[in-house]
Amino acid sequence: MEKSWKSALSKVCEIYFQSNTKIDWILVGSVGSVLQGCKMEPGDIDIYVKHIEGVSQFAELLNEFSLPTISENRHVNDWLSSKEEPVFNQTFPSGFTWTKGRWIINGFNVEVVHISNSAGIPDSLTGDGIWEGGQYIWSHFKNVRIGEYTIPTVPLEIQLESNLRRQRQDRIKSILYTIIHNGYDEKLIKKALSSHNLSYFYSEVGLPS
Repeated sequence: MEKSWKSALSKVCEIYFQSNTKIDWILVGSVGSVLQGCKMEPGDIDIYVKHIEGVSQFAELLNEFSLPTISENRHVNDWLSSKEEPVFNQTFPSGFTWTKGRWIINGFNVEVVHISNSAGIPDSLTGDGIWEGGQYIWSHFKNVRIGEYTIPTVPLEIQLESNLRRQRQDRIKSILYTIIHNGYDEKLIKKALSSHNLSYFYSEVGLPS
């Protein structure tokens, strides 16, 4: 049986591309990793939109999957979009602010997110590393295929930095294995990784730092 994340992402792509709606969006997280050759078990589908109105646009497109009434569970990880409340806004004590829509499509969680305040999370082309939710992903995307659709995703070089920050050892191992065996963009890896993580990467691939 086809994995449910593939079915869910294919449905999102089908609805989006048939709508002729133009939204700046990019696939992030584990599904993006798998589509670039990594072996992982995705927990959900994560889509970032460049502009805040993109969340509402996706909510309109995915309205058929919204709950009929407001989600009773108000915890951000359990809340679901409804026809009455398609979008959820949240600001954390640090100042980090996001706007999101969340649906269950073909049995799989799908989230569409816009981040309007990163609260100082390091995001730089010169030493601090590129953050997977930051401003530089939009000019460093990689196109991937799922079925008949071509969609932009965050490249593994940037995903490696994000997972090193989060100390996700399982994902770090899978991403490292994939880019070592399939090749990587040397210029991008130098931008994507922080100085510390770049030294670690060079040690893993057997190159002098």
